[in-house]
Amino acid sequence: MAELIGPILDVIKFIGHNAKKYLKFQRKFTEYVDDFNQAQADLRAKEADFQQQLEDEHHFGKTPKQEVKRWFEKVEQKLGHAQHVEDKISKGKYLFRSCLGKLVDEATQAMKEVHAEGNFSGGLVVNDPSTIAVNLPTPEVVGATNVREIIYMYLMGDAVGLIGVGGMGGIGKTTIMKDVHNRLLKESKFRKLIWVTVSQDFDIRRLQKNIAFQLGEELSDDDDAIVRAGKLSKMLRGQMRYVLILDDVWERFSLEDVGILEPTTNNGCKLVLTTRSERVAESMGFKKVEVPCFSMEEAMNLFLSKVGQDMLPNPTLEPLMKLAVRECDGLPLAVVSLAGCMRGKSDPRMWENAIDELRGNIRNINDMEDKVYGCLKFSYDRLRGIDQDCLLYCALYPEDHEINKNEIIEYWMEEGLIDETGSRKAMGRSGHSILQKLKENCLLERVQDRPCIKMHDLVRDMALHITRKRFLVKAGMQLKEVPNMEEWGEDLEKVSLMRNFISTSPQTMKCLKFPKLTTLLLSRNALKEIPESFFEHFPNLKILDLSYTRLQSLPNSISFLEKLTVLLLRGCWNLKSLPCLSKLQALKKLDLGRSGIGEITHLTGIPTGTLSKLCRLQYLPIHSKLRSAEDLRELNKLEVFEGWFHNVGVLNTFASNRKPLYKYSIRVGSPAAVDHLSTSRNIVGFRGIKIDVGDEIILPYGIEELSLLECRGVRSINDIGLRNATALKGCELGDCSELESVISSKCDQFQTLGSLNLSELENLKVIVEVGAGESSVGIFSSLKKIGFQ
Repeated sequence: MAELIGPILDVIKFIGHNAKKYLKFQRKFTEYVDDFNQAQADLRAKEADFQQQLEDEHHFGKTPKQEVKRWFEKVEQKLGHAQHVEDKISKGKYLFRSCLGKLVDEATQAMKEVHAEGNFSGGLVVNDPSTIAVNLPTPEVVGATNVREIIYMYLMGDAVGLIGVGGMGGIGKTTIMKDVHNRLLKESKFRKLIWVTVSQDFDIRRLQKNIAFQLGEELSDDDDAIVRAGKLSKMLRGQMRYVLILDDVWERFSLEDVGILEPTTNNGCKLVLTTRSERVAESMGFKKVEVPCFSMEEAMNLFLSKVGQDMLPNPTLEPLMKLAVRECDGLPLAVVSLAGCMRGKSDPRMWENAIDELRGNIRNINDMEDKVYGCLKFSYDRLRGIDQDCLLYCALYPEDHEINKNEIIEYWMEEGLIDETGSRKAMGRSGHSILQKLKENCLLERVQDRPCIKMHDLVRDMALHITRKRFLVKAGMQLKEVPNMEEWGEDLEKVSLMRNFISTSPQTMKCLKFPKLTTLLLSRNALKEIPESFFEHFPNLKILDLSYTRLQSLPNSISFLEKLTVLLLRGCWNLKSLPCLSKLQALKKLDLGRSGIGEITHLTGIPTGTLSKLCRLQYLPIHSKLRSAEDLRELNKLEVFEGWFHNVGVLNTFASNRKPLYKYSIRVGSPAAVDHLSTSRNIVGFRGIKIDVGDEIILPYGIEELSLLECRGVRSINDIGLRNATALKGCELGDCSELESVISSKCDQFQTLGSLNLSELENLKVIVEVGAGESSVGIFSSLKKIGFQ
């Protein structure tokens, strides 16, 4: 009955006021709904674009502006309200379409206003103070002293403004420039040090964008390259006295076309590039500084610094070490990789065998760069088979890409490269152990202050050479179309086309089938549609990554990929529905995070009963609101979950009688109760809901962080019930108007609490309210941080 009162009041207004206006809502109701849907899609698309941009810019040490953060909060609120309106549209709760049309129009205008507010002068980000003027990560530099001094002298003097550091791959150009960069930080001559990696797949717009990012500025994608060059030139002119280091330049380009100023004594700027090409630096007018190979003494010192000085006193090993190092011909990367794989080996016979293998790899090779390949191949051959496969998998990413550790380990898990007999937690530990081993062998590089690793260009080249018949890798190559069919060999096992501009997949593939293909990576493309017959060419596909594409739907043929174990659709905001997935019985990972999938009860989202049939599902992020958890109760193998529940009842259904999850992030109530992926802890967040004393709330086992924002009725945390919160590390309470105390009686669960944040609690009287004869001593025995606002 209560649901009728609102519409009836609107009808009274309709009779007494402007009937013409209300008749417009009645007559053009369908048009208003279409406009509403378009506004919702536009806002989601803009939010997704900004999310992706922020993710990319984080790589450059940037953090979102406060106004951008507030805009995201507004977006969450408006989209949450839009979801509420969409409920009314689908369930027809209003008596008259005129009333509902008015509600739809108001929601539409609100979303359009927020969309229009999403224009931020100067970009989305600011420099993170913790990353300004920091040392670049570099190992202890051995050798090349003269080269470093020459470069430093040119930079500090006035005679040379353009410096080209040349030398073959693996000779140490990047390491030398990092050392020089870190040395310049101690000087006051330059106001700004700018480091940009160019890479083999040169793209002028990307280079312009990356330089602007380093300056804390943004260039519009709508401007052409010439206009962008003018704007970038103005930005650089405003800096004055800067050093711009362009690392890994492969081909000649015009500085003017990019917008890079010519260094002069008046502007005090310097420009350095590193290149393995003999002609690039000279053809661009740069003063060339050639990096030579190490002397035997320098190579031996570098080798001992990596293999361990404790091995040197052995008089039997020392001559063998020198023989092994001599085979590296003074190439630093070869020396380092050799030391990594021979660390801790004290048996002389192992060294003798290593020397024989090295000589076999590089015998009759005159080209110095090929000798580096030979040494790298030696290091690769001494890895375990599993470690080899894990290293090769890293080559599926673009050149110079910073690979997130957790992401690559997840891929290794799904590929079956890590022992599958244990839990995801155990496999994760194994994955980190493999990463550590590959870093120790100097086949992967760490990234400073980021949970990422990188592959050296030559290591990646070696990996692609080894897999040339099995892998097709065109990642980050600015492709606009799928590669020609001539490149798709029948023995292909993995195809990576991630991070391109591909908008469509081929309508026909000449009736070819690729029975060995198990992995297809198409993430971060402009892909809008996939032909119905596309997946028929890959009958044994196991891993399909379509994340951050513009797909609006998936072909029904995807349901015939019966061996598919991983389907990644994260960030597909335009995706509104899925075909029937119930046949995908092998599916272990389904990622719908930040996608446009509707509520689970809507026909436009995931049909009820679909998820319950995916009995092997272990990993499920789904950020659309779930009004029922009955399907999820059947997922007995679930280990990782991200979700948004409509109310406490749905949470209770999910959490009751469930085995502990390895990792989860859950929000309950209004949008933005939890910023998914913002923490590595297991977190549950409540927002905008009413919690009465005596209400049963079942929290999942292993909860580490609890958040209550804008919750009514709750007077203390005791009202939540913390029976399963035996490992609570953090608690956030904000804008809960009726909260009088944090806890109202002794609570052992708070003994593990490390941080407590309290904000806008107008009725808070005490932190701990204890009864007669009770003591509060020891309740917060682990507390390290408490915040008040």
